[in-house]
Amino acid sequence: MMPFGRAGFAADITVGEHVAHKVLGLSLDLDTIWATAAGLVVVFLLGLALRRQVSRPTPGKLQVAFEMGVGAVTKQVEGSVGPAGQAIIPLAVALFVFIFVCNSFESLGLGSHFEWISAPTGDINLPLAMAVFVILLVHVASIRARGILGYVKHYAMQPFPVVLLPYNLFMNIVEEVARPVTLALRLFGNLLSGTLMLSVIAALGAWKLSGAPVGDVVIVIINPIWKVFDLAIGAIQAFIFALLTILYFDVAMSGARVDRVNRRGLLRLPARAEPLVTPTSS
Repeated sequence: MMPFGRAGFAADITVGEHVAHKVLGLSLDLDTIWATAAGLVVVFLLGLALRRQVSRPTPGKLQVAFEMGVGAVTKQVEGSVGPAGQAIIPLAVALFVFIFVCNSFESLGLGSHFEWISAPTGDINLPLAMAVFVILLVHVASIRARGILGYVKHYAMQPFPVVLLPYNLFMNIVEEVARPVTLALRLFGNLLSGTLMLSVIAALGAWKLSGAPVGDVVIVIINPIWKVFDLAIGAIQAFIFALLTILYFDVAMSGARVDRVNRRGLLRLPARAEPLVTPTSS
């Protein structure tokens, strides 16, 4: 059997190493930049292909799939945020498509030290940048919906009475700081685990039993199965990121929407239903 020192298992698998280059004192991960640019190009080409299908009299498969996805997102947004959330639909759809394309690069990996193209979402920088961008837009939407005074009151007077204002501010600030962190780490952690699994599977190639290349046979069997599973995980994580984006906008705008309706006196209780049978006097 093969000694574990040559296996390249957990002790030899590195995490977070990138092809870096210094620019003006800043370290740039060139492999992440290259993969992100490739993801943008793929999304752009998908847009061009979709545009060509839209101009045809008969919709193609890509158009049907896209319309189904947009319809599902529209239904989710209208059911939670309402008509005011129409602007969220392009953002949620764009995030899902871009993240799914980037996650799909994971299935092209070979488990080598530096992949020719790796999932850029497996680098914490890209998920964190997208998460911060989403949360900033959520706060902008909250200010536009509530106004400056309502925005401040939302954090100062909830969840406890105003006499506990320091506790309200502390709890709400911690929650807002945690949102982009958890949103980014959820996506990053799942993609990083996929990269590590590919490295572990590739390391099995050095496994030999009495000279027989047992590891190579195991790789041929396991690798395609894992890549299909990894592709499904990438789609699920893209969906979760887009769904959480919608939910964050819902939380930021829902309270203001109810308050505005109550102030205008537009919220009415449903009228009591009339009896189906009119009682007759005896």
